[in-house]
Amino acid sequence: MTKNNEEPTPRDRAAWFLLIARALREVGFGVIAIILPLYWHEQHISALEIGALFTVALLGSSLISLFIGRYVDHFGRRRLLMLSSFLWFVAAPFLLVTKEPLLLGVIIILGSISPTGKEVGLFLGIEQAMLSKLVKGHARTKTYAWFTLVGYTATAVGALIAALLGFELGHASEISTGLFRVVVLAYSAIALIQLILYAVVPNSVEQILNNSEAVNPQPRHHPTAQVRKVVRTLTALFTVDAFGGGLIVQGLLVYWFRVKFGFDLTQIGLLFFGTNLFSALSSLVAASISKRFGLLNTMVFTHLPSNILLALVPFAPTGLLAAVVLLARHMLSQMDVPTRQAYTMAIVDAEDRGYLAATTNGARSLGTGASPLIAGVFLSSTSLFAYPFVIAGGLKAAYDIVIYSIFRRVPTPYTETQ
Repeated sequence: MTKNNEEPTPRDRAAWFLLIARALREVGFGVIAIILPLYWHEQHISALEIGALFTVALLGSSLISLFIGRYVDHFGRRRLLMLSSFLWFVAAPFLLVTKEPLLLGVIIILGSISPTGKEVGLFLGIEQAMLSKLVKGHARTKTYAWFTLVGYTATAVGALIAALLGFELGHASEISTGLFRVVVLAYSAIALIQLILYAVVPNSVEQILNNSEAVNPQPRHHPTAQVRKVVRTLTALFTVDAFGGGLIVQGLLVYWFRVKFGFDLTQIGLLFFGTNLFSALSSLVAASISKRFGLLNTMVFTHLPSNILLALVPFAPTGLLAAVVLLARHMLSQMDVPTRQAYTMAIVDAEDRGYLAATTNGARSLGTGASPLIAGVFLSSTSLFAYPFVIAGGLKAAYDIVIYSIFRRVPTPYTETQ
């Protein structure tokens, strides 16, 4: 970013455009992840069907990311972000005209519908690769922390907007078709604004971000065997972690609190405003903690206790206590996000980062996407309501132990130099 009164550089402008785009995108994700499952529930769409649609959304997103991962720089990072935004803009409004499951599945993939309240699609992986060229060394960890902070804060704002809509409706009111229409059209408008932001990223910056490959593009990136091994290992571990996370994605938690404790739109909105706000603050603290204790240590030893809290949520006797435990969990759970992003960028060369980011982020979406359907089966029976939390907490704790065991002696040669 610009210092003092210096003239903004192309890198500064690119960073700000990416930051604003993510903020707007996450506000939309925060609203839709609360409104959509509640609306579908009120339209008598079952927990199993909601879980299946969330699985389709996340699996579709991950498969696209995995397929395009090696071709990002060939097509152009900015061009792919613009195309994804355009498809979102066009597809999202079709949520208003159909309840047919197959059509909804296509719409939520193309329309970048987020069941988690967090990132879906190509956006984050490509933006991470861009940011890795804009900043270096420990500043990269700080930048990822701020980028994550903005993301979670914006998602929290989206949840707060949903809560305010609940105040307007009154606690006993259902989500009307009119309100749903306004939310969906506003969600589509965000995609249009995002498309414009990507379009005005300076061309000179895109050449820098693509490491001169925009001038002489290669048809396909060919990572070394060592890099492929690292990516395969991280992909497997991230998939397990994400599979656990997919059992308790925000959209399903919205359904869980609605059915188990009767939370209304305002209560749910305020709860997830709190979880996302705590996540934002924890991600900001992560940079200073990682500087003292290391990226991997920060990833593991903040994530592990949060997963113990996750497993305890369904055993809370009241909705208030369940909400408190969930909030406590989110004070720790997201410290691993910016540190994980910085760590993965630090163990590979610059030319491999687009491939690594797109592949591992796609794998995380793949892992997350495989489990909402299973969670939907559990949520179809009140006697099984605790299972998603217990299984998720156990799997994610196992991930923490294994990744630490494998990578604790792996060097990070590109932390300071690139």
